[in-house]
Amino acid sequence: MQQSANQNLILIEGAATYERILADIREVEVDEGLRHLKDFLKIYPDFARAHNDVAVMYYQTGNSLKALAHYEKAHKLDPGNITYRKNLADFYFVELEWTGDAIHTYLDILKDNPFDIEALNALGSISLQIGRREQARQYFTRTLQLDTGNLDAKQALQQLAPQQLTAPAAAQPAPAQIAQRQSAPLRMPEQPEKAASVPPFKELFQVGAPAVAPAPAQNLASPQALAPARSSEELYREALQLANAGKPDEAIRVLEKLLQQDSLHAAAQNDLGVLYQKMGETVKSRQHHEEAARLQPANKIFQKNLADLLFVEFNELEEALGIYVRLQAKSPQDIEILKAIATVCQAVGNQPDARFFLERVLALQPWDRDAQGMLKAMEEAGKAGA
Repeated sequence: MQQSANQNLILIEGAATYERILADIREVEVDEGLRHLKDFLKIYPDFARAHNDVAVMYYQTGNSLKALAHYEKAHKLDPGNITYRKNLADFYFVELEWTGDAIHTYLDILKDNPFDIEALNALGSISLQIGRREQARQYFTRTLQLDTGNLDAKQALQQLAPQQLTAPAAAQPAPAQIAQRQSAPLRMPEQPEKAASVPPFKELFQVGAPAVAPAPAQNLASPQALAPARSSEELYREALQLANAGKPDEAIRVLEKLLQQDSLHAAAQNDLGVLYQKMGETVKSRQHHEEAARLQPANKIFQKNLADLLFVEFNELEEALGIYVRLQAKSPQDIEILKAIATVCQAVGNQPDARFFLERVLALQPWDRDAQGMLKAMEEAGKAGA
């Protein structure tokens, strides 16, 4: 207890000292500022923000190796900090061209916050660069569902328009756009939000069951009753903004209100399913996911989310596998579906089929860490049982 109190005191003192240093180096040259921050790290070697800022300064001076070391150190010390995670992912992609590491880091960000527009656009840009046009289309489409005015996503989708598929490849989104966060002035990073658990196979999802019980009737004399009615799309955009701001309870209330006036809004049904699952209310989540899938049976995202839920939360392996197999028949190169099928096969003890689908994943995406890890675990288990 005493040790913990001492550590907290050191952090408080370090933060105050660091703010004074930042104020002093605002107008100095980068090399001079870097020297001050390195001196600070000699006293406070576990101060994550200083490592992030040192990495930014090393990046500005062209020292990529040291920038990488400090970006990774900041992320290791504070793995939940969204700024450090994005800076590291950006650096992997833009500076080092480590596509696999960048994808892995961005996907981890989306697991914690599926509404993160920067991560969605970055994944879209990477997918476009490595030739996965359909996956890029999905990421940028999801961005526009969250932010209808997003220019980067609009421009990218124009590139991906069907009439342009046979034309010479359009210019890729400039990597400098992604790197802007790294070369920006030093700043206090945002406080990380608490990570929410999500099913392991959830890719792009839209934040689906028979209409829920109506809310108690409002007093007709209340101010809310006198306010002009809002359209379904206005309510939906508000719900997405609330969810993106880390306010799931408020987002759920808005989506429930939306469904009272438009129970056929499939995206709202699906998003309620996602939010209820994150809140641990799996029965409600299932109702909404099933309704979203019923309303739009051709929507791959809705079907995948339902299958994920059935597998992870209800252990209904055959039902989940049936959905995955139908989706895979329509999208034979979908990495997430292939991994999902492999995981279910492994869960039911069908190791040969699990291996087959994992090898297909690696044939399409050799850097995929999940598939590599699953195959390695299967090989070790086979040797142990021999």
